[in-house]
Amino acid sequence: MTQPFGQQLAQQIGAAHAKIDQAARVIGDVSREHQQVIAELKRMQAIVQNLQMARTNEPNIQRIENIPGRRVPFDYLVEIPILASVQTEQPGTIPISQEGPFVATHRVCALRSTFEFERRDPGSSTVAKFFGRSYGRFRPIHSAWDITDAERVQQVTQAVGFPGTGAPHIISPSNESSFRSMEGDFMIKFVEGSTSYPRSNIPVPSTLWTKEINSPFDLGALDFFERGDVITFNVLPLHPNNPQWGNVSAYGAGPNVNYPFITSQWDAVEGISDAMDAAANATDPITRLPNASLIIGFHGFRIVQPAGAGPY
Repeated sequence: MTQPFGQQLAQQIGAAHAKIDQAARVIGDVSREHQQVIAELKRMQAIVQNLQMARTNEPNIQRIENIPGRRVPFDYLVEIPILASVQTEQPGTIPISQEGPFVATHRVCALRSTFEFERRDPGSSTVAKFFGRSYGRFRPIHSAWDITDAERVQQVTQAVGFPGTGAPHIISPSNESSFRSMEGDFMIKFVEGSTSYPRSNIPVPSTLWTKEINSPFDLGALDFFERGDVITFNVLPLHPNNPQWGNVSAYGAGPNVNYPFITSQWDAVEGISDAMDAAANATDPITRLPNASLIIGFHGFRIVQPAGAGPY
């Protein structure tokens, strides 16, 4: 028997409501899951932000590019006296300013001659002091470029009668050094005060501290020094300035002639006449003072910061 039309419509509406209720339940479940996903994403985002903040405030992993402050090209240098006959370690320190940290990009070094000499008159004992020719000039910090090694020195012609009249020689050909006057050779040890982290396993020879004769040496990475840090250099000379080693002396004629004198092998370069003076045959009238100073440090840039701008 066929159901009345109204009853059929009521049944269809009821079935539709059931499907709508079922769909609503499904949507509700999806919405709850969606809210859970959103909440989880927010939690993860908060964790990432906290990690980023922790990294920003941690000085050990801060990137140099992110350190606040104005970049200023700068040379941090120290001048270390290298006196005549010194063969012990000579220290020098560089304190980093409180204005901001320093970032080194190159290491640099130069040797400045302050060669002087004194002459005592054999007759009156009057002493006069003079500058050598190399005084105030910069000399190599290593001998690797001393390409005149063993070059033969030419005899200087003298307009005096044989066997000589006591006139001064301009040079002493057989004992003149072929090395450059006031040339240094060093072992260089560098220590950072704040961490004492070594920059080499042994002291660095000065021939490896620079490129060529005196070109800046590029560092393998940016070297960061905190403000208030102290950079220390210990420089060991490998020989005295203008040593007398290997020189000859006392081959002049006569019973008491010590000419040429043992320390005279750089006299021709420095403007000293190692004279065949009869009154000076026994004693060298010249006292040579081959003093110098080593200027060493780093080229790079300072990060100038206002007071209280962080731990750097």
